[in-house]
Amino acid sequence: MIEGVGRTDASTEAGLVTITPTLIPKGFRIIEGYSIREPYVRIAIVRNDETGEILYLVDEVKLTRRERSIYLRIIETLEWELKPIEETEDPYEYFRKTAVKTIHKYRIRLGNIPGVSWAKILYYAERDILGYGKIDALMKDPNLEDISCDGYGRPIYVWHRRYEYIPTNVMFEDEEELNEFVLKLAHKAGKHVSTAWPILDAMLPGMHRVAATFSKEVSTSGSTFTIRKFREDPISVIDLINFGTIDPETAAYLWIAMEYKMPALIMGVTGSGKTTLLNALTCLFRPTLKVVTIEDIPELRLPLENWVQLVSRPSYSLGPERVGEISLFDLVKVSLRYRPDIIIVGEVRGEEAYVLFQALATGHGGLTTIHAEDVEAAVRRLTSPPMNIPDGYIPLMKLGMIIRRVRIFSEDNPAGRITRRVAGVYEVKGVGSYNRVSIWDPYRDRFEKNLNDSFVLREIAETIGRSYDQLLEEVSRRSTVLRWMASKGIRSYKDVASMVHLYYADPWRVYERAVKEA
Repeated sequence: MIEGVGRTDASTEAGLVTITPTLIPKGFRIIEGYSIREPYVRIAIVRNDETGEILYLVDEVKLTRRERSIYLRIIETLEWELKPIEETEDPYEYFRKTAVKTIHKYRIRLGNIPGVSWAKILYYAERDILGYGKIDALMKDPNLEDISCDGYGRPIYVWHRRYEYIPTNVMFEDEEELNEFVLKLAHKAGKHVSTAWPILDAMLPGMHRVAATFSKEVSTSGSTFTIRKFREDPISVIDLINFGTIDPETAAYLWIAMEYKMPALIMGVTGSGKTTLLNALTCLFRPTLKVVTIEDIPELRLPLENWVQLVSRPSYSLGPERVGEISLFDLVKVSLRYRPDIIIVGEVRGEEAYVLFQALATGHGGLTTIHAEDVEAAVRRLTSPPMNIPDGYIPLMKLGMIIRRVRIFSEDNPAGRITRRVAGVYEVKGVGSYNRVSIWDPYRDRFEKNLNDSFVLREIAETIGRSYDQLLEEVSRRSTVLRWMASKGIRSYKDVASMVHLYYADPWRVYERAVKEA
């Protein structure tokens, strides 16, 4: 048994946690504080009201000189004692058992040493061997989306959900330390990086995406990395409604479009939330659909059983021959053999787009994303090399959605808060001809809808033998159900998908329950 460790340093209140006062720069005040792992790591967001500068501070319990000496000896011992484990064995449990045994041996050998916290030593051993060392607290903070290091001697930046990019008090002090850390990231991802092959693009455990460069081969500032964190609980369409990213009526319209396999293209710049919106829409699929997803990095998580996830493979060769490479183009072609109802491509940027549009022409449903600011820019990219989609194929992508990262201003927050909005939903009639279904008004932070002249709804109505007015009533009923789910806290992507599946099975029962409990 290892005793706990208490914080004996002076502290400043920050919500329900305490922060070491000496950590806070002069002129800054705490605007938010929370714990990552009590009592070892706490986070403080501080702001300088005069300059408007915001900092992200990691307040991590420190090892004393004596504890540091013991820690280094234990780490050296663990490197010899840790053995390969079976695939079925939990590596964290195995490590903890081995580490506790090793620490227990040292405690017996060294006797009772006043002022030494063995629990603190165990925490650092776990952090540095199983975790991510200096950035472990950042990796464990659910409020962070991206972690970015631009070189040694520079503060690491994080993308916080409420404060955008802000600098931290964490940095790699020298070139060797940062190089070793990038090598560790490559090892965790099961990849290789070196001066001969200095670029890394891979997936870390937990499905976090990492892009890195090694040494000064391609980056003048030395090794760099960016980690895009993956949420264990993906954002659902109800989360998007709660965030104000989309309104219930527009979501209900898209629900009907997804039910009838209407192809859709999601547009936005880097970090705007394209993949998040794409994944959220998959909660609205019928459970009987067969879906194939195609990605470079497996980021999508669908609440479906009949789902095939295909992932591209880079070349084994470092030369120009690209030996063993399997591209998105190859995977889109082979996906047609799976007889899918819907093909989802994580992002189109090359010749795979042409094959996807060919699939749409044969009656398959399709969803994908593209880096573009608006519909016109997306169409220009699609019709230009290397995608080369003919103008006549553009209307096959029935829907276009634009999602943006925006700043919302209010009297309570004159500096503005960062959030995301589905800025527009369009029906594509042809190149240069688009019907606006929904648009976000940035002045009032409201969505303006125009469902009275939707050719997509008219096409669906004709296909299923219902009137246009009946389909508009269905949009209204589904928006009521979505509002009810939001009010009842039914938000996890699995729970949302389960309720959507119940609606498909017995829509009136779910609708009447929503009306009754509203």
